[in-house]
Amino acid sequence: MDQHADSALRSSHWTSPVHARFRQRDQALLKLGEALVKEQGLVSFRFSELAPRAGCSAGTLYKHFNCKEDLLVAIFAKHIELLTERQPELISAELSHAERLLALHLYGALAMKHSCWSLGFNALAGVDGIIERVSDYRLQEMQMFIEQTHSTSKRVMESARIESELTITDAEVQVAHLTLVACQRGAMTMIGNPLMGTRLNIDDSQTLYQSLSMVISSLNWKHPLTTDSQQRIFSLVEQQLQVLEQEHELGISL
Repeated sequence: MDQHADSALRSSHWTSPVHARFRQRDQALLKLGEALVKEQGLVSFRFSELAPRAGCSAGTLYKHFNCKEDLLVAIFAKHIELLTERQPELISAELSHAERLLALHLYGALAMKHSCWSLGFNALAGVDGIIERVSDYRLQEMQMFIEQTHSTSKRVMESARIESELTITDAEVQVAHLTLVACQRGAMTMIGNPLMGTRLNIDDSQTLYQSLSMVISSLNWKHPLTTDSQQRIFSLVEQQLQVLEQEHELGISL
């Protein structure tokens, strides 16, 4: 990323007119970029076509994104950011700590199913040379949103322990957290994925719920999951998924 863009993105004075315009154009390019990727395909889309479609020069485009990989990671970060914005609704819901933890991970996996971006970026991250082309800013932005998303569920366990709702050590919190994250991330690559075949394709949220509940139920809760938990969790998660979908569609249309 050139010096001007890096300075604009890293500055703390986001309220200035210059930075506000930069951010506005950044978001507009992201929306057009996502539409271009959907139109031409994740691997074959032509980054050079984004500038004329946006009505800007190539120089302006490169002030925002170094290359196509930079744009792809920025699009992914945007989806993670939207996902994170719905988490407070899950945290404040009338659920037990165990139910809240399951709701967060179920929502995270199903939200990425709705966006259909997770699998593509899992693949990109494993290809030699891809991450090296991404600017530090875009990579750090994405990692920040991912960390924020997953650290929320860890705080639920820590809060439960403080309130004597969960008997668990620091080491066990970390292991349980990583296990749930691995389960959630793995599910993202398996939900509705035709390349996995039928036996390893998670084609319904019920299967995912059962997988997550097995991990969570293995912990020592004062108020564990019950037979009534599933209905409450599914109702809340579905509500937040609908809001997420509406927000995404609104963002694309603006």
